[in-house]
Amino acid sequence: MNIKTFSNGLLDSNTYVVWDKKECMIVDMGVNPNEVIAFLNNLDVRVKYLVLTHGHIDHSHYVGDYINLYQTDAICHEDEHKVLIDEEANVSKLVGYPCLYDYEYKFVRNDDTITVGDYEFKVLHMPGHTPGCICLLCEKEKIMFTGDVLFAQGIGRTDFKYGNQVQMIDSLNKIRKLDRGITIYPGHGESATLKSIYE
Repeated sequence: MNIKTFSNGLLDSNTYVVWDKKECMIVDMGVNPNEVIAFLNNLDVRVKYLVLTHGHIDHSHYVGDYINLYQTDAICHEDEHKVLIDEEANVSKLVGYPCLYDYEYKFVRNDDTITVGDYEFKVLHMPGHTPGCICLLCEKEKIMFTGDVLFAQGIGRTDFKYGNQVQMIDSLNKIRKLDRGITIYPGHGESATLKSIYE
C-alpha cells in the first residue's frame, strides 16, 4: 500500500491519496485538486473512492470538483449529510465562505468495508466532533485515517454545531482500546502511533 499526504489544505488540513495496484482512494478533499491531479497523472491508477471523514469545510470544500473530475461518488457516513448541507454546521459560514456541499453521496455505516487493491479498510463510526465522523482502519497494515477525531497531539473540537462531548469521549475510549501499534493519519498534522499518544 502507498500513501501520499498533501498537507496544504484549507486550515492546514490533510488530503490523503491511498493506492494499491490499479486502485486509488482519496481521503478528505480540503486540498485544491490541481496538486492532486498533477500527482495522480503520474500514476496508472483509477480513483475508486472519494471518502470524507466528516463534513467540515476544511475537509469537504473541493468535494464537488473531485466528483466531477473522477466521475465517482463521494462516501460519507449517513449521519453526516446534515452537516454537509448546513453552512453553520460545516463551518463554512464561520470562516466567511458559506457553502452547501449538497451532492450525491454513498452512505456508509459502522463496520462497512472499503477495499483498495488488496487492502480492506473498516469504517469505524466515531461521532463527537460531528455526528457522522468516521475513521478508516486497515488492520492488515495497522494504519488508520482519523480525520478530526484524534491528532498526534490533541483531539477534535466539540463546540461546533452538532458537536457532542459525551460522544467524543466514547469514541476516544474506543480508539484507546485498539492495537497500540496502529499508526494514525489525522486530518491535521503529522502521523503518529497510538502507542506514542497513549503511553
